[in-house]
Amino acid sequence: MTGILGAYRGNFGRVTVLDITRPITNHAHPDIHMLFALSGAPRGMQIESERIHLTRDNWILVNPWQRHFDIAEQCIAPTQILALYINRDWCNERFMWPTFAGSQCPMSPAIRQRVDMLARLVGNGESLDSAWVEPLVASIMIEAARLAPTRQAGRGAMDFRIRRALMMLKDHARVGSDFQALARSVGLSRSRFFEQFKNSIGIAPNMYVDGLLIERAIGLLEQSDQPLDDISETLGFSAQSSFTRFFKERVGFPPSTLRQASSAHQ
Repeated sequence: MTGILGAYRGNFGRVTVLDITRPITNHAHPDIHMLFALSGAPRGMQIESERIHLTRDNWILVNPWQRHFDIAEQCIAPTQILALYINRDWCNERFMWPTFAGSQCPMSPAIRQRVDMLARLVGNGESLDSAWVEPLVASIMIEAARLAPTRQAGRGAMDFRIRRALMMLKDHARVGSDFQALARSVGLSRSRFFEQFKNSIGIAPNMYVDGLLIERAIGLLEQSDQPLDDISETLGFSAQSSFTRFFKERVGFPPSTLRQASSAHQ
């Protein structure tokens, strides 16, 4: 069973310290996602088509909307992980963050020291001051940018119809979104919409919506007292059990665990 040892949300995004066993299914995030092993067993993961092992000797960088998942047979024993979810706008304002190749990145003594320090701060269960956490996160990002291999952008200008669809999804994403109606509203057939969407974003519309729903659910769980039943209904789930299963498969633990951890660390 996955446990949250600590969690913190700031202007940069959020950081979570996890003790994780349950394999996480195929998903994607709108944020820059970084994973650092703290202790425990190596963890097998796949990012796009590349299979890698997360250990204390490396770290993993996942670009926004890059699909990734755990390899179930290589994620049996517990692993303690520090997970960063960095807001792209916050990052770009400070570092002009480029597009990285993603996947496995080399560990350095500077990153190891800062990650372990951040894990201790977030995992000790005490109230945290942004004056401590955010500069530490920023220093990790600066060192990460130095180490991570870059890549040239592989996609051209986004189709204006897909840009319109993204704006509509951002405001109205729900379980069971009607992609046929969405495609028609931007002047595309359903098949052409799916093709253009994947060419522009890198993932299918349904995975994109799943990512939006997870982020919205996390925000509601961390920053409101709204009951789980109400959150489930707000996101379009027919039952709380369906929401819990959806959340646990993509995050690694049920929404109630995040709610309890967020309350404990406020």
